[in-house]
Amino acid sequence: MKKVVVYVMFMMCVLSVVAQKDTVVVRDSWHKDTIRQKSGTRDTVVQESEMIIWDNTVRESERRSMRHSDVPMKTVREERRRGRSPHFGGHWSGFYLGFVNFGNTSYSSYSETDDKDFMELDWANSFAVQINLFEHGITLNPSRTIGLVTGIGFEYQRFRFDWDITLKKDENGMLRAELLSDLGIDRVKRSVFKTFYMTIPLLVEWQFPASMVRQAYISTGVVGGVRLHSKTKVVYRDEDGDKRRKKNSDSYGMIPLKADWTVHMGYRGMCLWGNYTLTNMFKKSKAPELHPYTIGVGFTF
Repeated sequence: MKKVVVYVMFMMCVLSVVAQKDTVVVRDSWHKDTIRQKSGTRDTVVQESEMIIWDNTVRESERRSMRHSDVPMKTVREERRRGRSPHFGGHWSGFYLGFVNFGNTSYSSYSETDDKDFMELDWANSFAVQINLFEHGITLNPSRTIGLVTGIGFEYQRFRFDWDITLKKDENGMLRAELLSDLGIDRVKRSVFKTFYMTIPLLVEWQFPASMVRQAYISTGVVGGVRLHSKTKVVYRDEDGDKRRKKNSDSYGMIPLKADWTVHMGYRGMCLWGNYTLTNMFKKSKAPELHPYTIGVGFTF
């Protein structure tokens, strides 16, 4: 009897050891367990699944592996932001076109007998063109909706006079109008004053979040300008009917630097914009007080 008891206990120990050796646990926090029957002498289990082999039974997760597409987009965007630089995608570089006129005009430096209002413009034929070639932005908040934007651009302005005049400086350096008829020019097609600036902005831009990308925006700030060139140009016809041009390059007492306040409101690659020059266009007491303003449309790239 003792032999039988010892033999039974021995067999139970052997079976227990064998069962432990046949048990394999692979853990994966993504999955829950179900049970399926092991077939044959070898079983193949899907990678990244959890299984327990107990004797001839294999327990494996029925939930499929989570793919990249199953991860919420918000989580994906947050992970991408962690590796990004602080660069902000602003809207400055592009092509801009607008109509220009003078605001807050004053002729207080002139006497009562002087001709005034000679700087009145043909507004429909006076325009400004901006070509902004380079921009750089710095984000100001974690959601990357607000940023500082700067860059380099160029601005061309063409002021068309409403009268048949051109500009000149008298012996005291005072800016005055000169009648084209006094120069023997009667058949005038147009008389304009042109300026050319290099511009550098400092803007604050706020972008409105959309579903996947930020499409609408508002930006405002100051744009500094350095005058590169200025001249007058008269296009007329002579006595024989041939077209002639009379040009004269001069500063005409202009201030070499200017500061514009600007506002841009846009959606994707198109915007409405406006500029107002905070500084006087010409030197004080040598010319009328003129502050150009521009309203137009722009196309960013």
